[in-house]
Amino acid sequence: MNVEGESEVQQILELQKQIEQRLIQLGFVGDDDAMGNIIHHLAELSVWGKKLSQEALPAFLTLSLQKKAELADLIVDMNSELTEMKEAIEDMEPAFIELMNLLTSK
Repeated sequence: MNVEGESEVQQILELQKQIEQRLIQLGFVGDDDAMGNIIHHLAELSVWGKKLSQEALPAFLTLSLQKKAELADLIVDMNSELTEMKEAIEDMEPAFIELMNLLTSK
């Protein structure tokens, strides 16, 4: 794995710890699957979103128009990452609704 990938993995792992602690503080501890879905996917989405906004989109906006092959590769990569984000959101949604219900029922 490259250094950038390791950094991304480390960011996700650190966020997972922080999210888990916050969910525990909120009392969202009854459903391990729901808690795990939020911890896992919310951390991933945060890191992926940051990467999109700080790396992919600026590259798309600044790459020379003459570099169509590089632009095409970038768009393919962005589409793949956006698809992964969409799937992560869909996977997390039921658990996130449980969390919202917990927080709004008090």
